[in-house]
Amino acid sequence: MGLFSVGKKKKQKEVDLEEKKMMSDQIIFEKLENDDDAYLTGLADQMLEGHPLILNFEPLDIDQANKVIAFLSGVIYVIKGEIVNVQEKVFMFATSDVYDDGSIEDFLKEIVE
Repeated sequence: MGLFSVGKKKKQKEVDLEEKKMMSDQIIFEKLENDDDAYLTGLADQMLEGHPLILNFEPLDIDQANKVIAFLSGVIYVIKGEIVNVQEKVFMFATSDVYDDGSIEDFLKEIVE
């Protein structure tokens, strides 16, 4: 048995893909009430764990909304994700693999209508 086992790596990779799929199935909906740094960091942590976020920016003023979008855009850049405009002041932040099979677009159309 070598130090680097190919078989174990493949099994771990398969487990990681399944865990990632399960995590992306858990969408987090939030109506943003503030732009508190601790709150934003918590949202970023959820995104880093693989949870897509659907955020409603309506309660925030323009400066607060810009701060949140700037911060979360950095997170999206790091995880190679995407931001989708769901409605006028509602956005979805998620990793790009969430959009691969097209089911999320169907889901978003259903909740918008």
